[in-house]
Amino acid sequence: MSLRIFHIVFITVSIALSVFVTAWGVRNYFVAGSLGSLGLAAVFLLFGIALVFYAHRTFRKLRDL
Repeated sequence: MSLRIFHIVFITVSIALSVFVTAWGVRNYFVAGSLGSLGLAAVFLLFGIALVFYAHRTFRKLRDL
């Protein structure tokens, strides 16, 4: 597996994990009412959005390789 393919897979899995943790945090907030879970969801939502922008730039750059 090339470094390019590994990078694409790693970013994609990281985005999926970020979405999962965000959903888990929101669900846990509604079930238990924990503000820590809501804060965790907010942090991972921001990380997920940042990863989408990073992926867009990286995939565009890696297309030329």
